[in-house]
Amino acid sequence: MAHHPALAGPVNTTIDALTDRFAGRLATWLTPHAPGTATLARALETAVPEWPGAAAPPPTAGPPWLFPLLYNERPAVTPLLLHQLTDAAAEAQRAGRRLLLLTVPTGRSGRHPDAGETGKLVAAAFTGHGLPVEAAGDAGTQAGNRLADRAATTAFTRRAVDLPDLLTSASADALGAERIVLAGGLRTGRNLAKAPLLVPLARLHHPRDPFALPPPDAKRAPAGTDALWSSALALELTHSAEPDHHPDGYLTELGARLRPVWNQLRRQRVTGRQPDAEAAPVRISCDRHRHGNPVAVPLFGAPLASRGTAALVGAAALAGPVALVVDDLTPRWCYPAYPHTEARDQYRLLAAEHGGTAQFLTDLPDLPDLLAAALDRLTVAELRSACGPRAGRDRGALTGWDAVHLAVMAVACTSTTAPTLAAQAANLRQLATVHPTAATVSVTGTHTAGATATVPASWLTDSNGTP
Repeated sequence: MAHHPALAGPVNTTIDALTDRFAGRLATWLTPHAPGTATLARALETAVPEWPGAAAPPPTAGPPWLFPLLYNERPAVTPLLLHQLTDAAAEAQRAGRRLLLLTVPTGRSGRHPDAGETGKLVAAAFTGHGLPVEAAGDAGTQAGNRLADRAATTAFTRRAVDLPDLLTSASADALGAERIVLAGGLRTGRNLAKAPLLVPLARLHHPRDPFALPPPDAKRAPAGTDALWSSALALELTHSAEPDHHPDGYLTELGARLRPVWNQLRRQRVTGRQPDAEAAPVRISCDRHRHGNPVAVPLFGAPLASRGTAALVGAAALAGPVALVVDDLTPRWCYPAYPHTEARDQYRLLAAEHGGTAQFLTDLPDLPDLLAAALDRLTVAELRSACGPRAGRDRGALTGWDAVHLAVMAVACTSTTAPTLAAQAANLRQLATVHPTAATVSVTGTHTAGATATVPASWLTDSNGTP
């Protein structure tokens, strides 16, 4: 992954030297079984461009793994799910496990009468093309029809999270599943938070065409994992952490493996388009934060701030005076031409909208030294903890990007004097790794219209606890 020379914005030779120094280390694989005590600096020194995992001994049979296919009105395989199911089936094969396909109703209408039959068609299509998948029926059957029907009509506070979480975990118990695939749309709620999970690699995908190339301005892998590369890696058609390394070779083979599966599913009318993520009310939680204390918000400085980022900053501003700490270093590695000046203006404006300030990592005069110190301090065990279940994949686990990005996060989180850090709830694990002593504000949801938000009850009292 070469550093792109055409970076917009003022020239900073120190930052350019820093980006060039690490660019060659990002698209590499860290040794899967490296000692947990090894530093990230040492892990980067021994990282390799081709997946280093050795061929495993013949696996022994064990409990099955579960792939939940969430549906609203009727089950359908989307382009994203095609790649995620491919990934899960290949990982299960390597582990000697059966992969069970379970349809999970998430709409208020409840179970679809033909959901079980749809699951059988999908499983047969994959199995018939060398990726064994077994149909496990519908969650309504496995978890209990009355439970599923009652859950479907319940007014959950976080319906998009809690309903699939409940039905999937109950079905996994009934089926004796050892591991649950965190498939598209499924997020960890109270029941899945501590369950053994498999995280598929595929994220960047086309909503209708599973074989479309990523847009030229898309976030580059391994930071943004495109579906074509992830399936090729899962099927052992490539071993590289760099999707652009030799695309022609694996794209042809990948099409030969997966197009027949997709075409069969299309003929059987069980394909669909990936739905847009539903807007959810903002929900704010705190740990050791006193309302009104300053709050720092570490952000990845993407060219455009997402709805989730805007909601996070707005929620943080409710907790106390807000300061954005923007990582405008790693985006230089992730995009073909990072609009540095425009991005900075955008985050300054976002901060100003909430009466806050914005600081940028590339303005720190000692950034190279701070980054080097973080790489020398953080360990492989801490990286595995920060990355969660993805670190336990049999193939395609941690990369040089993961190591450098965690070190940059550590710099961002410790370069502020604010006593509290704010982040999306999904990123709390990383915050706890790089700055375990900081108080935190965590946020879920993206919907801000109408000022709908759930705040901690302690915010409704003064400092003495008086309403």
